[in-house]
Amino acid sequence: MTSATPKRQRRKEARPSEIMAAALTLFSERGFAATRLDDVAEAAGVSKATIYLYFENKEQLFTALVHDIATPRFDEIERMIDTYQGSSADMLSFVIARLGEIATTTRLPALAKIVLAESGNFPEIRAFYRDQIIRRGFGNLERIIERGIERGEFRRCNVKAAVQDIVFPILMNALARNTFGELPQFDPDGFLAAHAEFVLRGLAADREA
Repeated sequence: MTSATPKRQRRKEARPSEIMAAALTLFSERGFAATRLDDVAEAAGVSKATIYLYFENKEQLFTALVHDIATPRFDEIERMIDTYQGSSADMLSFVIARLGEIATTTRLPALAKIVLAESGNFPEIRAFYRDQIIRRGFGNLERIIERGIERGEFRRCNVKAAVQDIVFPILMNALARNTFGELPQFDPDGFLAAHAEFVLRGLAADREA
């Protein structure tokens, strides 16, 4: 009898993760609108009522997924930005590699594709992704570039435009692979290395002045 309660407790604590894992698979495969909470409940092996114990609706379940994937990684990046003592180029290179890791080893690109395709019908999801992913991620990159400019490591430039130049190729590469699958023409590691080199060469301060 004494061992049953901890086991039930562990099962109860695991349920949100199990529900999110099932939802992530279904959202990625079917899209947001086509996925019903009944489908998620069946895939997770729980009742629909159980889902409502943890998530108010399907929108909150989706945002919880994005939060679960992105927030720990963004927290890591921000801690590094706050404490890093090395060059801004090395910092930016690390962050580009980290963004590439997120794009290639998580399903965040699949969720981004859902946002792009279906956000017009689901404004809460659009607002959450804009505020928690786009603004936060862009803000981190702006901090690094501004740091490099202040230290004389990067040339003066339109910082917001430079951030778009960094992010959009990574995003489009991830969306292409998510849409078409792995093809010989897609080389994620080679792409990231070349992209980082182009970015750092473009930002480098003119040492001849």
